[in-house]
Amino acid sequence: MNRSTLLRAAVAAASVSLLAACGGNAGADGEEKKPSSAASTPSGAEAFTVTHVGGPTAVLEIAGQRILIDPTFDAPKKYKSGMSKVKGPAFGPEKLGKIDAVLLSHDQHDDNLDGKGRELLKDVPVVFSTPGAHKRLGDHITPMKSWEQRELKSSGGTIKVTAVPALHGPDGVDRGADGEVTGFVLSGKGVPTTYISGDNASVKVAKQVGDRIKKDIGAIDTAVLFAGAARTPAILDNAPLTLTSKNAALVAKDLNPRKVVPLHTDSWDIYSEDIKSLVKAFKDQGIDGKLVDLEPAGEKKNLS
Repeated sequence: MNRSTLLRAAVAAASVSLLAACGGNAGADGEEKKPSSAASTPSGAEAFTVTHVGGPTAVLEIAGQRILIDPTFDAPKKYKSGMSKVKGPAFGPEKLGKIDAVLLSHDQHDDNLDGKGRELLKDVPVVFSTPGAHKRLGDHITPMKSWEQRELKSSGGTIKVTAVPALHGPDGVDRGADGEVTGFVLSGKGVPTTYISGDNASVKVAKQVGDRIKKDIGAIDTAVLFAGAARTPAILDNAPLTLTSKNAALVAKDLNPRKVVPLHTDSWDIYSEDIKSLVKAFKDQGIDGKLVDLEPAGEKKNLS
């Protein structure tokens, strides 16, 4: 049974207008896998799931829409920038299925938007990113300044997308256009409020974002944190350009979301820390129960 047939069967069985999380998963080999009981969604509820593709790339199914974060689909290779991709994606764009929108934290660096990711953007209805990305990539990109809001509408309802600040390096630095990056918040009626950090390395910035979200929108249900402590000798004397494991745990403790989705810790040679150090840091803070286990990559995980 192919993926589309299985999803139609799931929709009919659940009598909902959009696919349920029990609709099956595509693994790294593209073969259909039976859903686990942990990935099911109660009858009548919208799916809220995440599928990790690799690095910062993931698919969120939320409020009836499928949203792709930072598309990277190249096979392992070395780039002109000097960084290398050391592990390919769990599946290619041809296995991705319909995507309603892309949240692109920034376009300047290969580890957040690679060659195949750039090609994919042309086939997506909506791409939210930075003003700089709009200038470089063209009018297909919807530019968003910090705290600007847009809406994604579907038959399942409306998702409010808010761009939020992110700092691509230590507190106090200004990397200019090369460091321009954004985070996002998804919210709305029936939408679990979800914070996506982007390539932010600052605990201070994340706390400021969290305080404003809680004040203006409400409690954060899920935090998608880019960690891995990315470093490169050519930039800021090898300072971390994304959250260290310790700082990711401090951010999670401050924001106090129900779930934490850890991204950007694998597939590239720029990370100085991995998922094991992240788990340890969360255990040290007594919040490891919030972490979502994304293994194996390519398998849909329930966030409800």
